[in-house]
Amino acid sequence: MKLGIMGTGKIVQEVLPLIVSLKPERCYLMGREHSADRTRQLCQKYHLDGYFLTAEELLAADIDTVYLALPNSLHFSFAKNALAAGKHVILEKPATVTAAELTELAEDAKNHSLFLLEAMSLHYTPDFRSIREHIPALGPIRLVSFQFCQYSSRYDDFRKGITAPSFDPACMGGALMDLNVYNLHAILALFGTPQSARYFPNMQRGIDTSGIAVLDYKTFQAASLAAKDCQAPVASTIQGENACLTIRMPMNQIDRYEISDHNGRVQVYDFHEDRHRLYSEFTELERIIRENDTERAAELLDISIRAATLLEQLRPY
Repeated sequence: MKLGIMGTGKIVQEVLPLIVSLKPERCYLMGREHSADRTRQLCQKYHLDGYFLTAEELLAADIDTVYLALPNSLHFSFAKNALAAGKHVILEKPATVTAAELTELAEDAKNHSLFLLEAMSLHYTPDFRSIREHIPALGPIRLVSFQFCQYSSRYDDFRKGITAPSFDPACMGGALMDLNVYNLHAILALFGTPQSARYFPNMQRGIDTSGIAVLDYKTFQAASLAAKDCQAPVASTIQGENACLTIRMPMNQIDRYEISDHNGRVQVYDFHEDRHRLYSEFTELERIIRENDTERAAELLDISIRAATLLEQLRPY
């Protein structure tokens, strides 16, 4: 893979060591004028092939794939230009602001015989595949409660009036788009599209700093909680008439879960490996593109479009 990375924010800084360890044929970084120093420093630190401060320069370089990790509101326009330039596109979550945008990008990718993929880590892990396989053993599902409440490192600044993109409605930030997106992707992948859904947000300065989405599946209800303004131990559950499946970590970090029945028997499923938490995601994304696995890509894109539709329906601004 000849990779061009758009963005220099927190997720890029986290994933760069992994990307470099996977030894792409080429790897370039694109920052913007306001992040020029950081872009140069990251390029030097990880011995990348070069860096640019405009998308035009990056797209003209010798790359075949773009990993787009800019603020949410910029995903559509930058991805559209990348596809027009003949590059595969990996979109950091959430893929786009609206379902119509993602559908348009999907059509562009199809017309150019390119891949369009969302970097939603849970879909690429063996533990999540295992969870899907064990759902029938739980019996008829009655309640689902997924939680991702994590006090944001930027929330103290937000309280002082300093607004980072992740708290900016103009950048499509907020708890729903930043954290609850993981829960909703998981619920959609496991149970399909709900009959109806509502979002109950806690709003501050026009952004949801925390909130609860309630999804009606007719025979059961699903609650999806996320917060950037408070924190609690994670305990996500899928409760069936026969047993309960419990996940004690955020959806983007699952490597262990347990199933307990009504007689007190507990079966633990442990997938922990001494690897970067996004290893499965990036190795699978690379494989899909390298092996031209259009069937798997289409399956993942369908979930992404359904998630974009639901997020658009729920977003409170």
